[in-house]
Amino acid sequence: MSSLAASRALVDLNAYAHNLGVVRELIPDECHIMAVIKSDAYGHGLVPIALRAVAEGVAMLGVATVEEGIALREAEITAPILVMVEPDAQAIAAAIEHNLRLMMSDVSLAERVGEQARKLNRVVPVHCKVDTGMGRQGVHIDRAANDMLFLTRISHIDIEGIATHFPCADSTRENLTGNQVRLFRQLLREVDKEGIPYEVAHASNSAAVVNYPGASFDMVRPGLMTYGVWPTPNVPEDPVLRPVLRWETRIRLIRELEAGSSVGYGHTYTTKSRMRIALLPVGYADGYMHSLGNEADVLIRGKRCPVRGAVSMDQIVVDITHLQEVSVGETAVLIGSDVDETITVEELAQKANTIPYEILTGIGPRVERVYVD
Repeated sequence: MSSLAASRALVDLNAYAHNLGVVRELIPDECHIMAVIKSDAYGHGLVPIALRAVAEGVAMLGVATVEEGIALREAEITAPILVMVEPDAQAIAAAIEHNLRLMMSDVSLAERVGEQARKLNRVVPVHCKVDTGMGRQGVHIDRAANDMLFLTRISHIDIEGIATHFPCADSTRENLTGNQVRLFRQLLREVDKEGIPYEVAHASNSAAVVNYPGASFDMVRPGLMTYGVWPTPNVPEDPVLRPVLRWETRIRLIRELEAGSSVGYGHTYTTKSRMRIALLPVGYADGYMHSLGNEADVLIRGKRCPVRGAVSMDQIVVDITHLQEVSVGETAVLIGSDVDETITVEELAQKANTIPYEILTGIGPRVERVYVD
């Protein structure tokens, strides 16, 4: 850990590569992978994760914004990059200049893309997003074929992909995903009948890779599972994914509190007996969520130490009464394993009443990233 960093996230690039391999085992041989690395690669670090994904042979990188795509190009990454959220009109020229693919849900925006592309003498690959039940971005399924036919008439635009998204793929009891797959297949048949050219159809997120192997189409878009978090409630007994991120800090201060002492803002915890506490220099400004106060544990010397009191902006207090000879400067693990104990992203998400995505993407820039290969 840097002498100036209050905490660090160790990012295991080999574990990330392993998880991509797990995805490959779950999809057909001819199916490609788009590595979803939006939101700073789910908090793991955009460029290092992208470089490893490319080295592992992914077909495409998926980001959310034009800014993220440009950051990859400035890192000299030449792989195909898809901006999955339809961009603001003002960002179109920059996207084209940096050879980014664009997800399209709107014909009028596609016309502006074509206009900018003509000025820059470029042909822009676009992916047509189709709403089969997500209710977010995407052309409605009923008019998707007609809109794509219109797009073929816009010069300097090439329909490279057709995509949809599954909101409930983490459950096999929902009829929605199966119906979405049926609608999407029907649309692709209609597109073929109309003679609309495209190269790849893609729909599956991590949960669909696991639960709906028949919906892989030409390419899948795994995100969460590539970072080591199983994407469905039915977690295998033998872990097949490897956690990519370990978050740790060091004990900054050790104190003794008398019985009846209150801890932290709001006095949400009062000691019942004499207690020895350790102060850790992380808080909600680093992404350790406020809702984890009096709920979560950290690991010190392989033992669980409960968080006592509210999580502050920059500090948390943990109970170390049950530990012997603990010293200032010792490591405390917020996410990861220590001896025989493990605190997972899923555990923190459950205790914070949120989802693993928010835990990972919430780990802030003050947390030093250290890459292990």
